[in-house]
Amino acid sequence: MIFSSEAKVGIFTLAGLALLVGGVVVLGDFQFQKTYPLHIYFENAGGLPDKGPVKVAGVEVGKVSEIKLEDQRAKVTIQLEKDVKVYSNARAHVSATGLIGSKYLELTLGSPPAELLQPGDSIQGDPSFSFDDVMTKLGELFKEDPETGGMADNLRVTVANLRNVTDALNGSIGRQEKDIKQIVRNIRVITTDLREVTTARKEDMKIALAKIRSVSERLDDILIKVQEGKGIMGKLVGDEKMGKDLKETMTSVREAAKDAQSVMGRIAKIEVYWDYRQRFDFEDDQSRADVGIWIVPRDGKFYLIRGHNLGAREDRTVLGNDIERKNTITAVMGRDFGPLTVFGGAIRSSGGGGIKFRPLFKSEKWNRRLELEAEAYNFSRDEVIQGIEMKGPVYNAGARVSLKHPWLWAGAQVEDINERKNVNAHVNITFKDEDIAYLLGLIGLAR
Repeated sequence: MIFSSEAKVGIFTLAGLALLVGGVVVLGDFQFQKTYPLHIYFENAGGLPDKGPVKVAGVEVGKVSEIKLEDQRAKVTIQLEKDVKVYSNARAHVSATGLIGSKYLELTLGSPPAELLQPGDSIQGDPSFSFDDVMTKLGELFKEDPETGGMADNLRVTVANLRNVTDALNGSIGRQEKDIKQIVRNIRVITTDLREVTTARKEDMKIALAKIRSVSERLDDILIKVQEGKGIMGKLVGDEKMGKDLKETMTSVREAAKDAQSVMGRIAKIEVYWDYRQRFDFEDDQSRADVGIWIVPRDGKFYLIRGHNLGAREDRTVLGNDIERKNTITAVMGRDFGPLTVFGGAIRSSGGGGIKFRPLFKSEKWNRRLELEAEAYNFSRDEVIQGIEMKGPVYNAGARVSLKHPWLWAGAQVEDINERKNVNAHVNITFKDEDIAYLLGLIGLAR
């Protein structure tokens, strides 16, 4: 099927209008669903992002529209869906998707007989604590107080006081030796009577007494080592540097915890996808194969490496051969900005960049199943191939839709709009590779 020049220009114009309308919708933050505002006051908004989601029981029901300071408190204005009813006994707090995940506002709606909130009403939010807050509290616990001294010093004084108490008890026991001997004789008489009563349990009692004797002997050994300054407890009691070392150790533990948290989070979020694309060019009557790999280290960011028009090299200047270059490479990095994705790097072995737009970003089901794409590259092109003079950048624009999410896609594209205006149809097959993602995570851990 060969399109006329007017049809090709019309397709490109419609695609441009769709991108323009989509851009206006995104940048203008239009709301297509009826919403109403509520205000929530926090002592600390805790890193809640502007335009962040508002969730009830894990389901997104609105968005944060504004965060500002009012009377030394954070005033958070949210826009909720019209059918979400909130009562005056509702609760709200800032939550995160993980230990270092993105922040969102968690809302509990409340229930009757509390009063139903009207648009523009406000409630008080609950305070939230972060991992850094907990580590700060621990640091303050081990911080030396100018009045009471450091924790380790206080612990050493306490142990010294306990030693004085035990010395006093030893002296007291020596002075009461006669009474103690009488008590022992009385206990001996009682045990003799008990022996007669517990004849049937004699063997069990022997085992129990043997265990008690073993435990007491071990305790004696431990106390001797502590008095001699041996072992961890001995050093804790006798080493004056113990307080300083303990404080430095806690600091190291906190830093190691942060590093481990960052590394483990990075390993857990890496995703890798293989991508195969088969294109058919109606203008050149050529079928072309592209193979690539997507690396997604975290949500909203990706790296793409792809080979285009793979096959045996041939002279493009010879009439009848494929006019598109063989075995070109795309290596780009991209990042999401809401429904808009921007990417750049090497495109088909030339410097370039592009954008993608998801016009159905308001739909949770279809958000990532329809994409409009435009790209530009090879800005210094000046060549003649098979009698066709080609100058200036290569501009491509098209769209694709997911037929079986997420592994099967189909789409169409107008390539080289500036010169040839070739219409292409393509099919993509994408599948996830967890083994490569795991290996990349181990590489990150080794670093």
